Amino acid sequence: MAITANVDLGNGVTASSCYIIVPTAYVKKMEDNSFKLIYDVEIYQNKSDRDGILRGSKIISCRTVDHHKIDYDTAASDNPFVLAYTDLKTNGSLSSVADV
Repeated sequence: MAITANVDLGNGVTASSCYIIVPTAYVKKMEDNSFKLIYDVEIYQNKSDRDGILRGSKIISCRTVDHHKIDYDTAASDNPFVLAYTDLKTNGSLSSVADV
């Protein structure tokens, strides 16, 4: 799974048509017995950057998009990655979001 979107990097800078993936998504039981879905996001300028050998050096950093922790309903039937992408698509720093 992946999405493309314009990413607001702050200070009036926007990266257009970025290729965005969720490489990590997991559910964690917190000390207060609640559950959280925690996921990370990697942003690339395009799919070629993601597929290249030097992909680690091609990641675009954006603090409002890179890492998330959201409430998780244990009755959810979707897997954590589907829920992560669904939540990511509502992020205010992304616009023109489309599935790839």
